[in-house]
Amino acid sequence: MKSLFTALLVLAVPALSGAHPLGNFTTNRYAALSVEPQAVRVAYVVDLAELPAYREIEVVDMDGNGTIDAAERDAYTARQSAELARGLELTRDGVALPLAPTTSALELTPGAGGLKTLRLEVGYRAELPRPDGEIVFRDHNFAGRPGWQEIVASGADGLRLAGSTVPTTDVTRALRAYPESMLQAPLRVSEAHFTIAAGAGSPAPVPVPAGARSGAERFGDRFTALIADPAPLGPWTILTSLLIAAILGGLHAFTPGHGKTVVGAYLVGSRGTARHALLLGLVVTATHTLGVYLLGLGTLAASAWIVPERLFPWISVISGLLVVAVGASLATSRLRAAAGHHHHHHHGDHHHHDHEHDHHHHHEHDHDHGHAHLPPPGTPITIRSLVALGVSGGLLPCPSALVVMLGAIALGRVAFGLALIVGFSVGLASVLTAIGVVLVYARGLLERLPLDGRFARYAPVASALVISLAGIAVVVEALAQMGV
Repeated sequence: MKSLFTALLVLAVPALSGAHPLGNFTTNRYAALSVEPQAVRVAYVVDLAELPAYREIEVVDMDGNGTIDAAERDAYTARQSAELARGLELTRDGVALPLAPTTSALELTPGAGGLKTLRLEVGYRAELPRPDGEIVFRDHNFAGRPGWQEIVASGADGLRLAGSTVPTTDVTRALRAYPESMLQAPLRVSEAHFTIAAGAGSPAPVPVPAGARSGAERFGDRFTALIADPAPLGPWTILTSLLIAAILGGLHAFTPGHGKTVVGAYLVGSRGTARHALLLGLVVTATHTLGVYLLGLGTLAASAWIVPERLFPWISVISGLLVVAVGASLATSRLRAAAGHHHHHHHGDHHHHDHEHDHHHHHEHDHDHGHAHLPPPGTPITIRSLVALGVSGGLLPCPSALVVMLGAIALGRVAFGLALIVGFSVGLASVLTAIGVVLVYARGLLERLPLDGRFARYAPVASALVISLAGIAVVVEALAQMGV
């Protein structure tokens, strides 16, 4: 019972892990420029969340023994300082100012799921021929990676910056304190322009002492905390952890995305049954689970080519295009069925008015003008479209689930981690299935309402268009993440 109580506390108490506030797959950058009479100094910081740090730590640990010694640390910081400098562009009046590394520091801190986050700080100095002119700074490193990107600039020793496009002070204390109000829309500043002028300089950013990163707790942190719990894996611990994983997966289904709109529009506009909703849930569960497994194994086996934070937007694009295709196919077939239904009613107006045909004509005339009940949608559900919809809903793995898998491998809890992912996927799919079942029965109530015949015919077409629009929204959001 003690382990049961402890596990349930995970839901009630915020997770205490140092999970990255911006998300498990973000690559965050920061540059602070300080302009002196004879030089421009740049304090550059790279803050890697758990998934990109997982791959990078393998690069740091050259002998692969799981421990980073001083020699490996120095070799890595020297190599990365030079590599990052090639991605930084600093010019004065269009003439390049070469950046030379002066200092470097590497910091590894505990993250979610037993993984670590990585922070690299590099100081650069560029010779300034004269304390005047237009300065342009651009950061080309990690282009297309999701995450925070911030630049600040200030003058020193009697210099001031005129017309600067960036502020003099930051909002994250050099990526150590992310503001909660901006986590959903992080800064994406990759360049700065200003002119050097004489006058009182602005205060340089206050140096930030080393320490733990701060920021708002994320929902996924509760899930990743399950794998990192140091408690022994007894039967009760495993059982309650699986239950909690399923509950968290169910709650996760209520967050934006995951195809709730698509599932609803599909089942309402088709001859869907509770059995179809159940099949849809099973496909989502299998796809979500297998997606996490394959991406995790790919990251382990081919870390130089499989980059999860780069793959996530592309998987979203594929998922969205699949939804668009399903919606377009349904819209076409339903429009054809609606047009055929309308033609059938029009033809009925020409029946002879004997006793039998007059009754038939009267029924169809009433149906077309809103005095009958809503008919069943004109297109039946196909297994192909149902599977395609389920695959699109479960195709994009949850980053927290991927962290759990990699953390389970790192902590030697592989079977437990894989089971947690299944539990999370089952919870996610159960909610989608329940929503589908509710909508199936709600459609039955809707069919009993006296509605206009044209609405009855074309409502399924409208629901198919909603599916396509939802898919387009997924694609647009994913492309925006990639900077397209």
